Amino acid sequence: MPDDQAARRIFPQPEGHHLAQLNLARAVDDLDRPAMAEFMAALDRVNAIAAKSPGYVWRLNDPGLDTAARALLNEPRETYTLSVWESADALEFFAWNTVHRRFMNNRHKWFVMPTAPFLAIWWIPAGTTPDFADALARLEHLRAHGPSEHAFGWKNLEGTRAWQSEGAPPVPPQPSS
Repeated sequence: MPDDQAARRIFPQPEGHHLAQLNLARAVDDLDRPAMAEFMAALDRVNAIAAKSPGYVWRLNDPGLDTAARALLNEPRETYTLSVWESADALEFFAWNTVHRRFMNNRHKWFVMPTAPFLAIWWIPAGTTPDFADALARLEHLRAHGPSEHAFGWKNLEGTRAWQSEGAPPVPPQPSS
C-alpha cells in the first residue's frame, strides 16, 4: 500500500492538457434486471447533460470501441465511463452540480461499493483521446502502486472538492487513490 506522503502528492494541470478519467463500477445485478432499471433509464439523459456541460471534451461512445472495451473487463456487470474534460473543475462541476449528483449519492443502490480505487484520472495532451486498454492499465497501476503522474485520484488535485464543501450531502468514502 502506498505511503501517506505519496498518497498526498498533487498533480497540477500541465499547460495544453485535459483531464482524462476512467470510472469503473460493478452493478449489483445484470443491467437488464429490475434492480438496475432506474439507473439504466437515466443513463442517456445523464450522458446528454455531460455532453452539453461546460468543459466536456469527449466520451467513449462508439459501439465498436465499446465492444472491445467490454471484452477487456473481467465481469459482465462491470460498467465504465471513459471521458475527457478540459479541467478537473469542469468534470467536478458536472459530477456535483447536475442531476449526476443524485446518481452519485445513490450509487450504493446500483453498484457494489469497491474495495480498491474505481476511478483513475490523468492528464492527456489536448486534442487526443485515451485508449480503453491504456485507461484500464492506468487504473490497475494506481491500484498496485498508488498515485503517480501515470494515474491518480481526486485527492491528488489542488483545491477543495465539491463533496468536501459545507452543505454537500454525505458521500460514501472512496478507497484511497
